[in-house]
Amino acid sequence: MKKYSYILPFLLSLVLTGCGENTANSSSEMPDSSPVAQEVTASPETDAPTEPPTNAPLAEGDINSVTFDEVGTEIAAVINDDDTAVEGTLSIETIDGNNLLKFTDTSTTAENLETAVQKIRFNVGALLAPEQLSQVRSIAFDLYAEAKDNLFVNDDGDNMEVAGWIGGGGGSIVADGNWYGFADFSGSGLQEYNLKRSDACHVTFKFLLASSGKCWDETVEDVNFLVMRWGMQNISDIYIDNLTFFDEEGNSIPLTLSPVTDSEPEPHETDEISDSDPEIVENDETPEPATEEDEE
Repeated sequence: MKKYSYILPFLLSLVLTGCGENTANSSSEMPDSSPVAQEVTASPETDAPTEPPTNAPLAEGDINSVTFDEVGTEIAAVINDDDTAVEGTLSIETIDGNNLLKFTDTSTTAENLETAVQKIRFNVGALLAPEQLSQVRSIAFDLYAEAKDNLFVNDDGDNMEVAGWIGGGGGSIVADGNWYGFADFSGSGLQEYNLKRSDACHVTFKFLLASSGKCWDETVEDVNFLVMRWGMQNISDIYIDNLTFFDEEGNSIPLTLSPVTDSEPEPHETDEISDSDPEIVENDETPEPATEEDEE
């Protein structure tokens, strides 16, 4: 009996060890009944439909803006006064129910694209009364460009019918009889590289030296200002809308419109206006009023 008393503790230790190992093994082999979060695989971005770019709504004007509902092409003229200025015609076109002034380019080609300049001169005397001229400190308008060729080449080497870069400048004869050049303008983020017609490029011309007489007053004859677009990357037309004049406080100036004729000017009349005064930008003297001796 003593012989077996020595063996029993040894057997008991073996049994306990075996149970411990089985418990560990059974625990690792038993399925985990706790909830498992389901892994969600996101759909590749390429599976989502890509919306094609579209034009933003046309820009809204000020209550005192020229919207070309009450005036027509008679307030403007195409200027073709040097080798870079291109020929064109003016018309009133409707886009999304809005009337805009359109400059249709008729002479820009692939050969002269890099140097071509589109010029439009606006007759301010048809829009403001003489006593309002000295109030003007800035001029604002919206400009759109619309491609009509595919000369623009994108980064992938593809020819695209898009407007491309939009930019230019302008100026006017001011009270001291000299030419005043406005700061250049340029647009970005206007869908000009994605769409045939760009979104609105908002342009502001400022008389920054008005305190030095670099502005308009009642002594200025034939008050006008010039809009120029250059740096074209594709043959395109331009539209202008929401022409507005502002005073030094930033308030828009009410328009005093001249009577509008019903008849549209003939193309040759536009050419005569463009060529009749080609040196307007170089005129340094304000014409003297006629005297009685001159009339005799």
